[in-house]
Amino acid sequence: MPKKICIITQSHLCRNPRVLKEAITLATAGYDVHILTGIISDDLYRQDLLAIGSFANIKLQLISNLSASTLNSFTDKLLGKIGRLLVRNFKTENSLALGYGAMRYYNKAKAAKANLYICHQELATYIGTRLLNEGYKVAFDFEDWYSEDLLPEARAERPISLLQRIEAIALNKGSYCITTSNALANQLSKVYLCPQPKVIYNVFPSPGFIHNKIKGFSTPLKLFWFSQTIGPGRGLEQFMNVLSTLKTGIELHLLGNITTDYREILTTLMPAQHGLYFHPLVGENQLAAKIAGFDIGLALELDTPPSRNYTITNKFFQYIQSGLPVIASETEGQDEAFDKFKPGFKLAQQPSAQQINELDRWLSNAVELQLAQQQAIEAAAFYNWENESKKLLQLVNNALGE
Repeated sequence: MPKKICIITQSHLCRNPRVLKEAITLATAGYDVHILTGIISDDLYRQDLLAIGSFANIKLQLISNLSASTLNSFTDKLLGKIGRLLVRNFKTENSLALGYGAMRYYNKAKAAKANLYICHQELATYIGTRLLNEGYKVAFDFEDWYSEDLLPEARAERPISLLQRIEAIALNKGSYCITTSNALANQLSKVYLCPQPKVIYNVFPSPGFIHNKIKGFSTPLKLFWFSQTIGPGRGLEQFMNVLSTLKTGIELHLLGNITTDYREILTTLMPAQHGLYFHPLVGENQLAAKIAGFDIGLALELDTPPSRNYTITNKFFQYIQSGLPVIASETEGQDEAFDKFKPGFKLAQQPSAQQINELDRWLSNAVELQLAQQQAIEAAAFYNWENESKKLLQLVNNALGE
């Protein structure tokens, strides 16, 4: 009988490639994979099912479905709102503020009778610590530093002390813990006096269309940035300030969901000498090809909050895996990924006039751009899921005593 692994998460698989890659890797290795999750959209749920459709040994079980008009969904929304209000207005910390359907997650997780549980995101970490107390074997994936994440307005509704308590339990008692960078692993170990988590980078399988071949660059250069949501606190406003003094003409292409108000803000901020273009989200299996159609990827990150400073987001890796050099903001996490191969240009959080001039020269130097592109291709041979998946399987095998 193959051993069963239960992955607990709280978001769509098609919007959380880290969970999807993990599930497919474990299923391919012969494990029975049982995923407990929640959804907010029927359309995204269909994409979730398509993503795992060819794997008979992956079962996806919905715990919370906010797209449905049911008593459970109504109750989940109500309790979630109450939980957040209790934190914001009365400083009363509670698990309701972490997500939807906590008790159902816990009961369904126990009913799965898995040999190993792997917990992603805040609510799952809380569920995982409860499972640990019951004697279950539980591992944790710190996709972010949950207690040190988000902007101040969002943090006002987060049970920070509760998050710190469950992080301490998970990091000290989990069968294993992994996270997204050595920088974050080091910091978590220092703060919680725990064994240093292992690192699984947010990389992807190597695209079949990327070869060791230098392509030409457009005139003007097409710079690309993407996220599920285009919004404040991501470094876009700061980068537009940099663009205002660049002489080299560029096109800035942004992909993601965006509100009308924020679109108007960016349009107003964009210097007249450059072009600004917006693109809708594409499917996960189309993203690599979409990225490859541009010239340079923008890995723009602020160094606050701490979670953002220490992690390495998946966009940095997706750029190089699609053959693009990058302009990367200087953070602890991105320094780790960038400095090994230097696949582009590293930009300070508050770049000086001299550094902006250097960026201008770099953007107009075809030889430097081609060198950066070659270094990006070399980096992609190191930063890919083919390599990282081996580390994941070894951790799971060790946790299961295999």
